[in-house]
Amino acid sequence: MRAPWLAMDAQLTTAAALAAAAPPSAALMDEQSFHAFFRSSAAPLRAYVVSVIGNAATADDVVQEAFLRLLRSPPATMDPQQLRAFIFRIASNLMIDYWRHQRLEQGGDSRPDREPAVAAADIPLRVDMARAFTRLRPQQRQLLWLAYVEGADHHEIAKALGLRRLSVKVLLYRARHKLARLIDPGNRGDGEP
Repeated sequence: MRAPWLAMDAQLTTAAALAAAAPPSAALMDEQSFHAFFRSSAAPLRAYVVSVIGNAATADDVVQEAFLRLLRSPPATMDPQQLRAFIFRIASNLMIDYWRHQRLEQGGDSRPDREPAVAAADIPLRVDMARAFTRLRPQQRQLLWLAYVEGADHHEIAKALGLRRLSVKVLLYRARHKLARLIDPGNRGDGEP
């Protein structure tokens, strides 16, 4: 079942139908190139959305809708880096829509219920990191994930989140320092104990 916050035309469900409905100038991505792009970017995109939203089912809805929107309105380029930034931007915008909807439904609380962390060899560290990560604002989670998990540079992050490159630098700095303070409350982030 689709989430209510995702507006979608139910009639257009296949790549062929979407490409046929698109204007000729926008039909730059054929089915084979779409599948190749999907295979290379779906897993990292899903990991990004799960880490920011914290709910796998919602993340699956966001990823699916992001790829559908890519097919409906492909960018004017087939450059893999630009396509990757474009799909991350679509997903980021869908997450913002999700948080707005959550805030309206919950009367102001913008933090959705998060799923518990996956068990691993170092469970206490994972739990501490997951707990600290959930205390960050959504944009801070996005910035940190794109920078340190995806390895995106400031320019790529700016394109994915719709920010200016210089803003990314400042916001990422603040997010790193807030995460450091959450992990180690004795760390003031300014080099002093």
